[in-house]
Amino acid sequence: MGLCESSPSFLLRALLLVCTLYRGFAFGLEANLNATLTIDASPESGRRIPEKLFGIFFEEINHAGAGGLWAELVSNRGFEAGGPNVPSNIDPWSIIGNESFIVVSTDRSSCFERNKIALRMEVICDKEGSNICPYGGVGIYNPGYWGMNIEQGKAYKVVLHIRSLGSVNVSVSLTSSDGLQNLATSNIISEASDVSDWKKVELILVSKGTNRNSRLQLTTTKNGVIWFDQVSVMPLDTY
Repeated sequence: MGLCESSPSFLLRALLLVCTLYRGFAFGLEANLNATLTIDASPESGRRIPEKLFGIFFEEINHAGAGGLWAELVSNRGFEAGGPNVPSNIDPWSIIGNESFIVVSTDRSSCFERNKIALRMEVICDKEGSNICPYGGVGIYNPGYWGMNIEQGKAYKVVLHIRSLGSVNVSVSLTSSDGLQNLATSNIISEASDVSDWKKVELILVSKGTNRNSRLQLTTTKNGVIWFDQVSVMPLDTY
């Protein structure tokens, strides 16, 4: 019988022989290896740790930063919780008013090159006419991270970017979670020429009450289309 005609049993015996020789050779090598580990635990062998050296582990999980150490009160301030594509997830932002008064969507028209998502708010109702806006206006609100802790007498800095096809009159308010208690309000009143391109607006709101489950509201009673982006609320009493 030639090599090309070898039976399977012959090949199996040859394979077992090779494995046996290999294991024996490896065992012989391991038996001849010796290692020595020397540990010097004397005080002089270690490096001296500075008495004023402190440290802490930090990782942005479980809201350790956003909603934790970071003073930002608005959650999802750039409307990009859903990623860079549209329609994006605007949660926890919610709409004030039904679809007969207001339509809210997202698009990629932001002035920020790396954060292109912006919120588009089309107000269908108006102060007069056949479709009058409800009392208090329509708009959007943000409860922050499980409610904003707003305290009486303290000042809060509101920063947002706004754009519109026409003139705007937007109320920026800190209210209770149901919107019934108004803690602080200021208005953004601009002509169309001032907001035809993105405009950064900064406001200071001083709270006249304390509510540990508050929210930020952006409302209007004026018909038109308004875009918002990068909406921020931070207490002035912070680092």
